[in-house]
Amino acid sequence: MYIGCDLFSSSIKFQRIDKLTLSKIKKKIKSDKIIEVIPEKREQKNLDKVEIYWGNRINSNLIKKMPNLKWIHFASTGINKDIYEQIKKKKIKVTNTQNLYSSAVSSTVLSFIFSLARGTHYCNFLRAEKKLNRFHFDKISNSIQDVYFQSILIVGLGEIGNKIAKVCNSLGMEIFAIKKKSVMKKPKYVKKIFQLKKLKKAVSGKDYIVNLLPVTNNTKNIFNKNIFNSMKKNSIFINVGRGGTVNERDLLKVLKKNRISGAGLDVMVNEPISMKSSFLKLKNVIITPHIAGVTNNFWDKQISLFFENLIRYKRNSNLQYLKNFSNIKEGY
Repeated sequence: MYIGCDLFSSSIKFQRIDKLTLSKIKKKIKSDKIIEVIPEKREQKNLDKVEIYWGNRINSNLIKKMPNLKWIHFASTGINKDIYEQIKKKKIKVTNTQNLYSSAVSSTVLSFIFSLARGTHYCNFLRAEKKLNRFHFDKISNSIQDVYFQSILIVGLGEIGNKIAKVCNSLGMEIFAIKKKSVMKKPKYVKKIFQLKKLKKAVSGKDYIVNLLPVTNNTKNIFNKNIFNSMKKNSIFINVGRGGTVNERDLLKVLKKNRISGAGLDVMVNEPISMKSSFLKLKNVIITPHIAGVTNNFWDKQISLFFENLIRYKRNSNLQYLKNFSNIKEGY
């Protein structure tokens, strides 16, 4: 059995399996053959034999070259929905890691909230400027706010959204949420659930807005000037969903004008972010390089889930018992 994988390719700069981990994987696979796939490369050997694909960069052209492909396992939560029609036609099963890093992503969101609300991130700028004292910190005191008993809107109440909501509930926060499919039982700790089409109304008056949405036809650039201008002046916007859900030009404008208090951004439209980006000049923004789900046991969790599914795959040719099936039409 041939397994195609793009996670140890030298052509990627992050989320790459190191040589030691790769050797462990190959020993574990034993009878199966794992081959490196480089999506940018035109000609590659043995793609026609690939039955399983493990990685993040599969595209339409690769699928055409893999006539025996039966299962794709994405090493991330968000997935490439551009291949939806091909997958549907060929009846390829798709799984991902959507529940694997919910605790880590939730922790990142909370770190954004506390750092931006309390102004601790600003101390790094003062330190670099050799102005780390109370006098200079007081210049931003009007933007310093509490976290306890504030209001938060969680846009995307899935596994991660619920974890964030539970922690915020313990802080006495008033919790609102948006669920794309609003037909669900409202958790006790959530005050109200809005439909996505009511986003403008939902953001109004909230202290914190957390975006967890994938990029779809309905969510691309959904956070734009109309939405940002509907937020209260001291609100904080956090994005750990996908960069494409945000109109970055509109966000940049409201941040420069202090129309909102600040932003925590783990994802951008183009990654890695250019070191010339205007976002990097703003002192009311925290930017991290798409690391919200990273932990010291990142690859251990990844590999464990993949091999659990690989065993299930070999036992059941109809693939109905795989874990973490994806809704590729919705992008997750």
